[in-house]
Amino acid sequence: MAKRTVFLTGGTGFVGMNIAQRLLTEGWNVILYARRTPELLFMEELEKLRGRLIFEAGDVLDQKHVEEVLEKYQVDDFVHGAAITPDYEMEKKNPAQILEVNCLGLLHSMLAAANKEIKRFLYLGSISAYGSTAFQEGMLEEGVSCGNPHSLYEISKFTGERIVLRLKELYGMDAYVARIGDVYGPWERYTGVRGHMSLIYQTTAAAMEGKQITLPRPCIQDWVSGPDIAGEVLAILQAEKLTYDIYPFCSGERWSLLDWCQLLKERYPGFSYELATEQKEASIQVNQSRDNAPMGLVRLLEDTGYKPMHRDVKSAFECYMQWLDSHEGFLKS
Repeated sequence: MAKRTVFLTGGTGFVGMNIAQRLLTEGWNVILYARRTPELLFMEELEKLRGRLIFEAGDVLDQKHVEEVLEKYQVDDFVHGAAITPDYEMEKKNPAQILEVNCLGLLHSMLAAANKEIKRFLYLGSISAYGSTAFQEGMLEEGVSCGNPHSLYEISKFTGERIVLRLKELYGMDAYVARIGDVYGPWERYTGVRGHMSLIYQTTAAAMEGKQITLPRPCIQDWVSGPDIAGEVLAILQAEKLTYDIYPFCSGERWSLLDWCQLLKERYPGFSYELATEQKEASIQVNQSRDNAPMGLVRLLEDTGYKPMHRDVKSAFECYMQWLDSHEGFLKS
């Protein structure tokens, strides 16, 4: 398949950076669209890859400007990842901004894509669209497990999915939703649009500093790495035919944060960890009191044949440690 030009919003966030890196490695051209200029380290590293990397400053709410950029570079595909992921305090302080960026930003992006006849549109959604349903027993099933969002972020991601599906119908667009699971990995850092970092980030940063931490619970989840999310995005963009509207993006395997911490302990002997008790509260930030149920890879495997590379905890750990070794000083607690 011929390499294409992809317009990527939210490309300076850590998931977007993994996506950009994978596409550029494959020789695709990537237009990063964001309000802030990417960090120099990021640009220098990615500009060495096969594809062409271009940064265009702009706001996803500015539909006219988005259309101008799409026209300027004759963009083929559109990956929309721009979003605010708030914690409780951010949600309370800026509710309007959260909904504007997460919902209206998506709406204007899709309309721009429709007007410029973009070949394929992919919305980076979230398992958060399920709301409290994500805590159910057993596997989450598309079309069976109904969304029950509560927080503004959950509401915005659920609404985002509905926006995509409705505009897809109205304008005959080749548009899809990627429902991303519990993601972590390379390029994750504080950007101001996320309430707090993943538990993987927090525990790893603490271990590197030889700290003692208290975990809220074992946290047995379907953790998925940024590079695997990027691989799944590439698989969707390359697929000649897609038969579903929504595709779960996950690893397909569950493992415990306790297992991750044990591997950290072996690598950083000064690190220690324990589970919270009634007398002792967790020392790392969490945004939910229960673990998400697993999603399935059936749809992705069926339509693309793609299987994530880092599914078990040891493979995931080795991949992340290799990246951190080559990016010394990147993690900060």
